Amino acid sequence: MKYFLLLSVTLALAGCSNVWQESYQPFVGVPELDSQSRVTVREIPWRRMESALREQEEMLAQSDVHWEEWSDEQRREANGKLLKALQISDDPERVTLVGVSSFRTTDRVTPWDGSLAEFARQQGAHYAVWADRYLGKAETIVTRTVWSDSNDYITYEDATGEDRRASRRRSTSTDVPLVVEKDETGYTAFFLRVD
Repeated sequence: MKYFLLLSVTLALAGCSNVWQESYQPFVGVPELDSQSRVTVREIPWRRMESALREQEEMLAQSDVHWEEWSDEQRREANGKLLKALQISDDPERVTLVGVSSFRTTDRVTPWDGSLAEFARQQGAHYAVWADRYLGKAETIVTRTVWSDSNDYITYEDATGEDRRASRRRSTSTDVPLVVEKDETGYTAFFLRVD
């Protein structure tokens, strides 16, 4: 990787246009890929992602200098470890970390629906490597429609002059916010470009 931004470690450990875009942190600006370029969306187990993030965080903590001042050898070592954890076998010298997206949600996210690949293409990334993890239950607000029925009674005079009574049934609806518990999932995706 030509650029290695370990800031991604803290972003990825933190817990919707496109949900991937809303939490996206770019690290380097590269041109968008053309529609003929292949984008690979790849899932890795969360334990592997978490291990890589913790290893990168540990390297930052042990260093006496900021990562931006690391030697080329230190950067190559860190980049190689990250790419190995992400299961990217391309030459680390040719791979650029374009950005990272990390978020939590109670909504259903489907990385295979094409939205992740399209977002990666727009960012100029050949790979979108993602992982997810269950975070437990979370309270969220949903809107439910509540219906109520009512009867109106009216008195009127008919054509013969007699008083008549009639009823009219009406239904009305109101949207009511409700707090419910739902499963919450965290997602992290790294976007990588191969030159």
